[in-house]
Amino acid sequence: MIPQPNRFGSGLARAQAVEPALPKLVPGHGDPIQRMALYLGLGLIFIQFTVLPQLTAYIFHTNLYLLYLVGVPAIVAMVLNGGIAKSFRARPAYYWTGFGCWMAVATPFSSWRGGSALFCFGYWRTALIVLFITGGMLLEWSDVKKAINVIAAAAIVNLVSARLLRDVTEERFGMSFGTIGNPNDYAAHLLLVLPFLLWMGLSGKLWRRLVALPCLGYGLYLILATASRGALVALGFDVLAIAILGTGRQKAALALLGPIAALVLVAVVPVKSWQHLATVWSHVADSAEAAKAIESAQAREYTLETSLRYTLEHPLFGVGPQQFAAYEGGHERVIGTHGLWHDTHNSFTQAASECGIPGFLFFTCGTASTFLLLFKTFRQARRRSDCQDIRVAVFCILLGMIGFCVAITFLSFAYFFYLPAMAGLAIGVWSAVQREFQVRDGALQAGAA
Repeated sequence: MIPQPNRFGSGLARAQAVEPALPKLVPGHGDPIQRMALYLGLGLIFIQFTVLPQLTAYIFHTNLYLLYLVGVPAIVAMVLNGGIAKSFRARPAYYWTGFGCWMAVATPFSSWRGGSALFCFGYWRTALIVLFITGGMLLEWSDVKKAINVIAAAAIVNLVSARLLRDVTEERFGMSFGTIGNPNDYAAHLLLVLPFLLWMGLSGKLWRRLVALPCLGYGLYLILATASRGALVALGFDVLAIAILGTGRQKAALALLGPIAALVLVAVVPVKSWQHLATVWSHVADSAEAAKAIESAQAREYTLETSLRYTLEHPLFGVGPQQFAAYEGGHERVIGTHGLWHDTHNSFTQAASECGIPGFLFFTCGTASTFLLLFKTFRQARRRSDCQDIRVAVFCILLGMIGFCVAITFLSFAYFFYLPAMAGLAIGVWSAVQREFQVRDGALQAGAA
């Protein structure tokens, strides 16, 4: 049941101030069902973050049904393990479930009911379910570290596959296939997963650093090579986050190594990418690439304004889940007798225009509550001298969320699995960290005795 405002306060910040009930310190790894749920869940996360089904379909020209082979057993294990109930230990699960439910409510009022119905079913089946699998499988701090390692490994696969399977027909760096084939989408994906590589490079043995740090540098190069202006802005927010929330050592590394890395990237990133990126602060079409970028920016401004207008015209249910492009194309007269047939290029106005203001509120609160839960965990760890490893790990997750959420304000990512997955990760991290605090407190008391 979704929490009511009169119980938790009128504002989101006040609602988040209420601490979730502390989890009981119970063993997790001794339960075989829990172990099965953990490893199947980790397998599903790896498949999702590597876009492995699309990658294998592109290489082998056939569907290997990897999501079914791993996803169905993961769902069964999650249900047997009580993963759904465990996920509702914190507010993000309520908000994202509310978003999924409101999509279903809005579907009968959609401009194309059949298309929205199929899409809504797919969202529950492949995106929202990841929240419950992730939120229910992480019980101990060691589980969290396994999950971070899996996403870091997925990031390496993303980098290697991009190197081998890039779209050579495009001047901007992009993939030849899949939901993240577009350069802007690929850059947003990297912004989310690269901080997990950063954690791998900041912790662990020397060989992990030798693998992670070069991959991290190559990932930054690829983000700039996509010439995604939204990703450039997102990188700026990540740098700001390190300057504000980072440790003294991290801030010093940023101050010393940041300028060197910037000079190297300026030298190696293609000139046409910089011309495209330069239109962030200049609208002078001094090259064909800049003219193309300005034209794209104008189209994005139009779809943003149109999505806001549709939100006001259809405030309760929107034009239907995933129906903005079709509705705009059929109702506007931008090109001859039709519109642009483009998506909103803003995930927040996408949710608002397609699912109405209630859908927008659920989407925004789900995203904000994930941030607040992670930040609350980060502050708890920062206050403890014996939990610097937890502080670094949660900081890296926050860094990924910051860059990704800035990037998707320029992309149509409202229905992808990423935000529900990160919400589940935040819930699992919070729960596991509370247990780890109890374990470390007990060890300190035993040592003092």
